[in-house]
Formats: sequence, C-alpha cells, structure tokens
Amino acid sequence: MQYQAVVRKFGPAEEVVGIERTELAPLRRDHVRIRLLARSINPSDIITISGAYAGRTTLPFIPGFEAFGVVEACGEEVHGLVPGTRVLPVRSAGGWQEFKDTDPAWCLRVPDALSDFEAATSYVNPMTAWLMLHHKIRLRPGMRIAINAAASSIGSILIGMANAVGVEPIAIVRSEESLARLHGRLEAVIVDKADGDLAAGLAGRHGLDAALDCVGGARASVLADALRPGGHFLHYGLLSGESIPPSFWSSHPDIAFSFCHLREWVHSEAMGEVQRAYSQVAAQIASKVIATEVREVFPLEKIGEALRAALPFRTGGKVLLA
Repeated sequence: MQYQAVVRKFGPAEEVVGIERTELAPLRRDHVRIRLLARSINPSDIITISGAYAGRTTLPFIPGFEAFGVVEACGEEVHGLVPGTRVLPVRSAGGWQEFKDTDPAWCLRVPDALSDFEAATSYVNPMTAWLMLHHKIRLRPGMRIAINAAASSIGSILIGMANAVGVEPIAIVRSEESLARLHGRLEAVIVDKADGDLAAGLAGRHGLDAALDCVGGARASVLADALRPGGHFLHYGLLSGESIPPSFWSSHPDIAFSFCHLREWVHSEAMGEVQRAYSQVAAQIASKVIATEVREVFPLEKIGEALRAALPFRTGGKVLLA
C-alpha cells in the first residue's frame, strides 16, 4: 500500500488534490520502482492541476514534476541501475506519491554530496536557470543582464550562476522585503513598486545584452527598452498574470526574443545530455554556488496543509513534501 495525492478534476489545487491509499501495482520487467523521499511544490504543478494543460493531461493523475528518491526495486530487464541508487525520475509527473514506477532511462543520478532536500529542489528551478543562462543566452564574462523577480527562488539561483562566471546582474524586485532577501554580487538593484520605477531605475543602464523576464505584462516593454540592438529578451513566466502586450514586438523589432520551457528541452534532448547538464547543476549546489531555501516540510499525507502553506507562491523558500 502507498499514499498518493490524486487529482480527479481540474481546479484550484487546495480544492481538488486529495490523498488516497492504494495498492502497489506489479512492477513491469523494464521499469524501476523509486521510493520517493522528498518532493517540491512548484508553480508548474499548480498550473497543471488547474487544467491549463488539459489537452495533454489525462484525469485522474498524480501531480509532482520534482521528486527525489532511491531505487527500491528493478524489473528483470533493467540494467545499469541497482537498488539504493539515488535518483530524480523526470520527464513525467507523479512525484506526489510514496513510490513511482518509471523507465530507468528517465532517472537522473543524484550525487551523494546533495542532501535529500537539496536533491528534491535541484531540478525544476536550477535546471531552468542553467538552460536560460548557458543554453539560451550563452552567458559569458563581460555580459550585462537584468533579472526581474530577483528575490524568488529561481532569481537567487540565476544570480548565483551568473556570479560564478563573473557576471553581476541588475536585480529587479517589487518590495523592500524582497530587497532584503537578495544575495550575491549585483551591478544594481531596482525596486519596482509603482509605475515609472522600472523606467527610472533603468535610465542610463541601456545596452544590456539580455533580460530574463518572468513577470510579463506592460513592464516587459520597459525592460526590453534597456536592451542593446540584437539583445536577447528571454521570457519564462507570467507572475503579473498579464500577457506581454502585442505592441511589444512592433516596438522592439531589433531584439531577439525567446521562451524557455524546461519540459520541452528535456523531452527533446538525449538523456545523456540532460544528465551532463544536471551534473553541472548538482556540482554548483554541492559547492554552495547556488542554494534553495526550504520554508516548511510536510508529510505527504498532509498534502492539504502543505498546499495551504505554499499558496500563493511568495519569496521565503520552498514548501516540501517528505
């Protein structure tokens, strides 16, 4: 028997995620069974639960894109993994349960240098940050970049990764509380609390090589104004709840624009490449170049309490299920 968090209809996570006790199915000959030890609650989980991706999500389902565990058992046809191996099963949801059966090729090896909680927060945000900086904008010493929502979990990781190659970003935050949470070496900090703050803060700071935007809305245009011709605007989130306005593209014809979705990259790349990237990320976590703050930890069977603590998402650390 095992506990599973199950979604049987789309809607607000606090209302539609239920905990169920179920029998373990027989293990397939070509699969491994992972005993999951720690799991993150991420915005991508909540968006999926809401039904935003209903076209590619079949009900009922078990949420959870980021979960860490150890191999419990291997099917007869599995080679290369043995019981006790520390892994992150990726490429599918299903992390909010006690055991997950999966294709062994979809398991990222986790080094012993990472704690269980570090491992459980080592995939979604750190890998997205790595993808943006090293695959999308090709970060290198001497580049000038801006990061909004810079006090968020992923903002902190982006700053740490940028600092590691000698780049000091411009950090944009929305409150004095967020300002107090910033860490790392920064070219400047802009507190964007009201209309006009962002434009004033960026005045005289034009010629940026890249802007990393997870806010969207009208401020995206203000941020893009600071890019040099040919600069890169990378959009990866919508914290404002507002889409980038259509006028953005007509008013910025001379910049490069792209989206960043970790899921698309992981599904299109060979797993060997994904493992190589993850190994780089894990090494930065182990050496404390980057870190994720954990705010609260709940047992899986108290998923309702965990969701109430996690939502709405804010600065101050991750909520985990253990």
